[in-house]
Amino acid sequence: MAGTGRNTPLRRAKYALLQHVPGAIGLKYRRKLRKLVETPIAEAAFRDALARSAGTVCIDLGANLGQHTRAMAPYASRVYAFEPDPWTASHLRERLGDLQNVEVIEAAAGTQDGTLPFYRTAAFDTDREIQSQSSSLMSDKCNVDTSTAIDVSVIDFPAFLAALDTEVGVIKMDIEGAEVPLLEALFDTPVLDRVGYMFVETHESRIPALSERTDALRVRAAGMSQPVVNMDWK
Repeated sequence: MAGTGRNTPLRRAKYALLQHVPGAIGLKYRRKLRKLVETPIAEAAFRDALARSAGTVCIDLGANLGQHTRAMAPYASRVYAFEPDPWTASHLRERLGDLQNVEVIEAAAGTQDGTLPFYRTAAFDTDREIQSQSSSLMSDKCNVDTSTAIDVSVIDFPAFLAALDTEVGVIKMDIEGAEVPLLEALFDTPVLDRVGYMFVETHESRIPALSERTDALRVRAAGMSQPVVNMDWK
């Protein structure tokens, strides 16, 4: 079946060839190919997980402007949308103002409470809606500008989950590299026994230093039965 948009047979063939280039270039194209192949599967799994989790709490980590928060809302009893950037969080509240079961939390999800530098792209002010998708707590992410960091609040997310003391149906995690330390902490805590599904985007192509740790997390996730962890989120 022919692909549509960016997901074409020619593009898949190109990425399949370039993934064998040594070093960072090959890593970049391995991730690009995985996203082309796995993203439609992950999206279908996400919709199915929401339907199976009706009536539970859902959590959107790295909510940005709320596309997936809005998808969660019809199924969830409550949605917690974490977004640390003040500009993005303000617009997120505006866009989701019609949803009574959504709470926007203007903070990053981390492994302890506090305040950390948050890095936007150099082009942030040229198109904030697009550029806000790449902002990160990780200073070594290749597309952020470390000279213009802002301070943001960070919430101890394992403790936040424990304090909920309720079943969590779906967690979507797209936090631009910070998923690695957070997952390492979460995978070692029993709080995940109350989580049904996790959908995680990884960023090792943007932060090659995270490649080995990301691979190790993939192995651990594949061996887990609770929650079901999909690490091929788009």
